[in-house]
Amino acid sequence: MLTRFFIHVAALLVVFYFIWHVQGGAILGAAVVMAIILALINAIIRPVLLILTLPVTILTLGLFVVILNALLFGLSFAVLQGVMHLHLAVSFVQILIGYIVYVIVSTVLSHIFK
Repeated sequence: MLTRFFIHVAALLVVFYFIWHVQGGAILGAAVVMAIILALINAIIRPVLLILTLPVTILTLGLFVVILNALLFGLSFAVLQGVMHLHLAVSFVQILIGYIVYVIVSTVLSHIFK
């Protein structure tokens, strides 16, 4: 369980540094806080939204789930900016690319540390 948390923090560090170009001493703290926020959002809000958007998900053959997950990833980033007083301009395309990189890095690290 703790290994999984560190894997998600490492994946967020990759996204922060390489995709969103966040640098400085606060990057590790921001990754840890965003991992906690993302876990809470995925545990509380995501199941409700998955049920509410089920017809759209069926119509798009499941592709809408990727957009929904990217939106929740962006929501967690917005909450992070409010909590840590970060002022970064990140577009939806950067959020989507960041989410895809986050998924790829966390999947690869999960397979490595299994």
